[in-house]
Amino acid sequence: MINKFLSIALIIFVLMQLFSCKDDQIKKSNFPNYLKNTQWFVESEVLLHSDGEEVYLLSRRTDSATRFNFQAMDFLDDENFTSYDSWECGNDCFTTVYGRYIFTGVDQVEMQVDSIGQSGTCQSPTQIFKPSKKVVFDISKEKTQLKLTRQ
Repeated sequence: MINKFLSIALIIFVLMQLFSCKDDQIKKSNFPNYLKNTQWFVESEVLLHSDGEEVYLLSRRTDSATRFNFQAMDFLDDENFTSYDSWECGNDCFTTVYGRYIFTGVDQVEMQVDSIGQSGTCQSPTQIFKPSKKVVFDISKEKTQLKLTRQ
């Protein structure tokens, strides 16, 4: 009797775990992640996000680079990214995109935008996306840049 009860309880627990996962949760990937812990300049007038450009060119950001006005993208670890802009004096409106990414192929990445925040003179409430906004990019290399092409 106790064994049947424990078996039923175990089955219920396993089913609850399987069906309680969030749809927008990022799964682990078996593809190599060459973006982890890297920083890039976004060579575009628009920050990288789900409603942005069809093609983005990313240039490696180095400590020796001295740009005062730029859009950037940082792959913070093996799952999270942030995309933001930086302006010199005179333009005090700053936008930051927060999200997660996963490689879905050797040269393909799915990005999920979780939120967009603005600070400075254009400060507004943070937009939080539930579920996250998803976009898939093909990645190719062009000389010293990465090219992200929306699918």
